[in-house]
Amino acid sequence: MNNIFFKTKKLTLGYGNEIVIKNLDLSLKKNINYEVIGKNGSGKTTLLNLISNNFEGNTFDSEILRKEITILEISHIPTLLENLTLIENVIYFISSMNIDKEKVNSTIKKYDMLSFKNDEIKYFSSGMIKRAELAIADIKEPNVLCIDEPLNYLDKQGVGHLQNLINERTDNNKSNILSSQETSGLLKNNETVNLNEI
Repeated sequence: MNNIFFKTKKLTLGYGNEIVIKNLDLSLKKNINYEVIGKNGSGKTTLLNLISNNFEGNTFDSEILRKEITILEISHIPTLLENLTLIENVIYFISSMNIDKEKVNSTIKKYDMLSFKNDEIKYFSSGMIKRAELAIADIKEPNVLCIDEPLNYLDKQGVGHLQNLINERTDNNKSNILSSQETSGLLKNNETVNLNEI
């Protein structure tokens, strides 16, 4: 599969007997950015979940090949634990990794959240939660970062943080896959997967 980390042939996905994506041939390569675009109901979230290994549905007779690399998804649904503080969430989500405390604190500071690190997530706005998820992704440094609806909930400062993260990851030869109804303008030298054309 060379540089390809995810490949499908006649990919058909659905829930129950309802088909969301039909006969999609796809090859995703490491070190390349992708933008998945499509109207509501076109299967953007479904495809992102499959790439991230978070899909819970039917794959029918699809041929799916994937390499074992680290993939992290930031869903349109928050995944942080609301009864834990920001720092407790960070520690929880990086518990399997050997990451020093200094890097954790410097990254939280980088996202302008150091003063909130001991606050419980349930008191955070949607934008702050999204920013915290970006910080965790920054710390974990997955080979591939998938973000569903990347601009949702982010203010101008938050979009700046997201853009910086994407740029840094691209410079370090890591892939970013963004999913939205239309191009976000956040990626350079990217390839587009247009689900409206299936």
